Amino acid sequence: MQYTIFELSGRQYLIEPGKTIEVDLLQAEKSLKVENVLLKVDGDKIQIGTPYLKDSLELEVVGNVKKDKIRVAKFHAKANYRKVIGSRRQMTVLRLSEKLKVQSEKLENEVKADKKARKTSS
Repeated sequence: MQYTIFELSGRQYLIEPGKTIEVDLLQAEKSLKVENVLLKVDGDKIQIGTPYLKDSLELEVVGNVKKDKIRVAKFHAKANYRKVIGSRRQMTVLRLSEKLKVQSEKLENEVKADKKARKTSS
């Protein structure tokens, strides 16, 4: 199982490759680079940041959507007071881009090569 936990706008999100997530409205056009990566899991390999990893995520912006309307009604009995307030949250839909997989594989290969070089030099 592969997934990554990152922080964006003061909230933490879990994202898996190929899946989309909804976050609060962002002013991004096509892609978004996230530096605050907290955790990265790839099968048995787990990388935990202290507090963040050095890796970054490249997220693709799918689009902006509006959530369902939320209606709040206020009512006072016998006072002829009725008030209805509604709102629709605007959200940005993000998807983990395929470019990240290639970059992370290259980084992993570089890390493995560094480990081998350290072992052989010792």
